Amino acid sequence: MKRYSFFFKDAQPFVKLMMLICIFMVLTSLSAFMVMFMRIDSLLAQALSQIIMFGGSALLWGMMFESSAYKFMKVKRNNTFYYIVLAILLVFIATPFIDGIGIWNDGLNIKSAEAFRQMEESASLIMKGFLIDTTPLGLTINIIVLALLPAVLEEVFFRGAMQKTIIQLVRYRFLGILLTSILFSLIHFQPFSSIPRVFLGLFLGYLYVFSKNIFIPILFHFINNLTVVLGSYLFYSNITEFDINEIGLVFNPLLCIFSILMISAVFMFEKIKEKKGRNKSLIQRNESLI
Repeated sequence: MKRYSFFFKDAQPFVKLMMLICIFMVLTSLSAFMVMFMRIDSLLAQALSQIIMFGGSALLWGMMFESSAYKFMKVKRNNTFYYIVLAILLVFIATPFIDGIGIWNDGLNIKSAEAFRQMEESASLIMKGFLIDTTPLGLTINIIVLALLPAVLEEVFFRGAMQKTIIQLVRYRFLGILLTSILFSLIHFQPFSSIPRVFLGLFLGYLYVFSKNIFIPILFHFINNLTVVLGSYLFYSNITEFDINEIGLVFNPLLCIFSILMISAVFMFEKIKEKKGRNKSLIQRNESLI
């Protein structure tokens, strides 16, 4: 009797990508129905949806095409401390550039802009409703649901599963990272902040490629989200008069130029380091053949 396996070892990258998207769409529909009928708190509903959509999709896809629910993600431990520091610094180094792009993106004349604008304003009001809870429990829940869960689940899905598959499909790393970043942005349905999110996706994608460790882009993503949560907590608790949500409303050209130069320097340094590493490996391989 012929046995059927749930593991499709020899599937082509295109099939793997299409299945990842299909699984995501099915689980997104499932989570929407569950939230609708369960009638749970909106913050809990958001957490549940993220776990099902991103976490469930990546784990199920991993079992189907990589023989494991999690081993398809790279967790290389070389230079871990260096990349942890780099990820934290890059969050703040990139902020002026991202804010500048955000202001330009927000001013674009997009077709059907009014409908999208209202949708984004509604999302902002919902987010504000979460962030104004300044109780210790509220802060803890916000850190988990708004900072930690998106960082872990979205990076596992987009960088761990999708980016790897798209790079295999197009056979060109930059294009694979770019396409993943565009999909990462589009899935948030926020056109007036879509371009900054594409660049954030590029930073996350290259952090994963350079570090070969999924926890590095997770850390970058988490710190990026955490600054908003903690900054909002300090503002709504009247501890400070500084509203972190107002940062991106004023463009500082000097800071933006400095940000671009620093990002470029980090990228060039990593490319040179990567090239030296490849050359060293090639020399060692040739020596072993002699």
